[in-house]
Order: sequence, then C-alpha cells, then structure tokens
Amino acid sequence: MSNIEYELNEKIHAIIINPYLSWDDFCANCDLIKKYNIKNISTSLNYLADFKNCLSNYSANINTLISYPLADLPVSFIEELVCFAKDKGANGIEYIPNFINLSKRNLETFAAEIEQVKLAGLPVTIIINKSKLEKETLYSAIEISLELGIKNFQFGDGFSPPLTSNDVAEILKITGNQNQVKIVGAIKRLSQVIDLFDAGINCVGTSNYCEIFQELKVI
Repeated sequence: MSNIEYELNEKIHAIIINPYLSWDDFCANCDLIKKYNIKNISTSLNYLADFKNCLSNYSANINTLISYPLADLPVSFIEELVCFAKDKGANGIEYIPNFINLSKRNLETFAAEIEQVKLAGLPVTIIINKSKLEKETLYSAIEISLELGIKNFQFGDGFSPPLTSNDVAEILKITGNQNQVKIVGAIKRLSQVIDLFDAGINCVGTSNYCEIFQELKVI
C-alpha cells in the first residue's frame, strides 16, 4: 500500500447515514470499509450496533451523528442520547448545536448545550454549515466552541454547495492550525480531496468514498 493511500485511509471518513439502505447494502459498505482500510466512520445512532457486529475485530473510529441535520434535539434529551451512543460503542459525537441561541444573544445557553454533549467524555465534533450562517454567528459559534475545549470541527452538512477556496481559508484562519477541520458536502472525486488537503484541511467526509478509492487504485 502506497503512503498516499494509507494517508487517505486515515483522512477520508466514510459517511453511512442513508436510512433506506438494505441489509445487503449495509454489509457491502462494511466490506468496502475493511477493503480500503478506512479508519473513520460517521453514522447514525441506529447503525452503531450493526457496525460493531459487522466490523467485529476490525479497528475503526465510529462517530455518531446527534441532532443531525436539523438541530432539532431538545437539550433535555442530549444526555440520554449521548450515553446511549457511548454504551453502543461510539468513539465520538458529531453534533449540530441550536444556532438560533446565538442570534438571540443567548451565548450561555449555546455554550451550556455543547457542555452537555461533552459530559460523556467522548470527543465532540461541532458541525457548522458556513453558508447558512451570518458571519457574526459563525464567528461566535467557533469562538465559544474553542473556549469550551472543542478541537474538532466539521464544515458542511451535505445540504449546500461545495466550499470554495476562500471559504476554506477563512475557516482555517478562525479555527487555527491546532484544531482538526473536516469538510463535508458534494465530495465525489479524488481531485477534490487532494485540493482540500493541499489547502490545509485535515480530513473529509463523504458517502462516495468507494468511488474515490477506486480512482486512487487506477492512478
């Protein structure tokens, strides 16, 4: 295995969240994850147990999405769902906070929500759709998250156009080089992945991981 392939195995995160997958398709995804030695998976709460069973002794970080994609989870349910994820073997939480609290100037409420997610002790990734937020709200969300010790950020949620090079530069300027930045959304080609890594991004998330690794094999 080449060095670039090994690096991409670490830096390309497989996203498996389609609620309409058949069991055969789910198992096929597990086989592909093992085939390409993918080490990071993003999935739903309902798929956690199935991933643990299907991947068996295969070593991968399985992160679960909570409050995705609508940020519609009442704060009172957060602790229960995060504990459920931990009990089912999740290695991390990927979370969309309620951004309206920031536009209402309820900064402490926004912060308390993120602190609630952190209580289980799992690494937390905050998901932000940059194109949907005013600049002031975007900056506040990142700054508060950093103050709370968040080190992992995902920009994009699969419901907007791909980020531009200017978007990436702005994101990295705010988050700083010491934090992990993942980009998600309309990533389907190896060239896109390489361009993002060249721009300084740490990792990408995509449901098209198989097609990208097939391109790599051809190269």
